[in-house]
Amino acid sequence: MSAREQHVLGCLAQGLSDKQIARALGISDQTARTHRRNMLDKTSTANVCALLYLAFTQGWLPWPSTARDMQGCTD
Repeated sequence: MSAREQHVLGCLAQGLSDKQIARALGISDQTARTHRRNMLDKTSTANVCALLYLAFTQGWLPWPSTARDMQGCTD
């Protein structure tokens, strides 16, 4: 996964929409959707919930104790 996809993944884990991710990362809505779709394709997951489950269980994202602990969108 690319560095930008990892940032988008962190934003998805915070519950942000594609539009909110785009604003937070300074990219277009379409680019945010493309990153999400590419991550789903790369991981063969059917939806964002399955993607996030995989990310947490594989250690790609740390299990947060609070929303502030999520990496990616806010760093």
